[in-house]
Amino acid sequence: MHTQGSNPASGTAAAVGTGSGVKVAIIDSGINAQHSHVRRVEGGTHVCRGQNGTLSFLESWNDSLGHGTALAGVLRAKAPNAQLYSVKVFDKTLHTDAEVVAAAIRWVADQHIAIANCSLSTENAIDRDVLQAACDYAAARGVLLVASTDGEARELFPACLAGIIAVAGDERCGWDEYYYCAEKGVFLAHPHPRPLPGRPQKFNLQGHSFAAAHVAARIACIRELHPAAGREEVLGVLMADALPPAAIQAARGRAMNSQTD
Repeated sequence: MHTQGSNPASGTAAAVGTGSGVKVAIIDSGINAQHSHVRRVEGGTHVCRGQNGTLSFLESWNDSLGHGTALAGVLRAKAPNAQLYSVKVFDKTLHTDAEVVAAAIRWVADQHIAIANCSLSTENAIDRDVLQAACDYAAARGVLLVASTDGEARELFPACLAGIIAVAGDERCGWDEYYYCAEKGVFLAHPHPRPLPGRPQKFNLQGHSFAAAHVAARIACIRELHPAAGREEVLGVLMADALPPAAIQAARGRAMNSQTD
């Protein structure tokens, strides 16, 4: 299982709500709480395998790779008052296994966290059942699961599983834009994190992973305004706010529109 590689919150829905009081877990490489784009993290865990192969839950959830921190930066920028939780499943590389991810999803549910951002995927069909069981467990406890995909026909888990809100990156989507691709059942969103001072955005991290974070942030704002909204109600708001098909088509060739610091 690995992160999504490189390659529309709508123009009318941008900046509605701040995510206040909404708990969001980022299942990734951890979070650097001291980063200027993040500033604070409520807590978290590090799910890993011990020397005997059993799963362990450690308190050392800080980020040594930067990927999870960049995702958290998107959440903090677009849902600034959300309560972020670092659920570390990657350590020295952006690779892990399905049982670790499944345990992380269950941990999120047990902590009563509202939203889980899973910017990772696997093509291994053998992992379907363990991931689906964990997603079902979380969904039954009210967790809204957002996962990245590549927008292609192939199955990527967990994004293709029942109950998941799947998101792919699309360069035609600006910072505050997203689009719903009904024929694929996938949201398309901005595939970039916040820019870093002095570093051209083209050299920064990018990809489907970050599109998922943009939509997860929008969902946090929806849940702030509608705390009891379930998955179907949230999807209804997302679809109503999404760019119309004509707008995304007209955006072909448009220069990438990204947020500045």
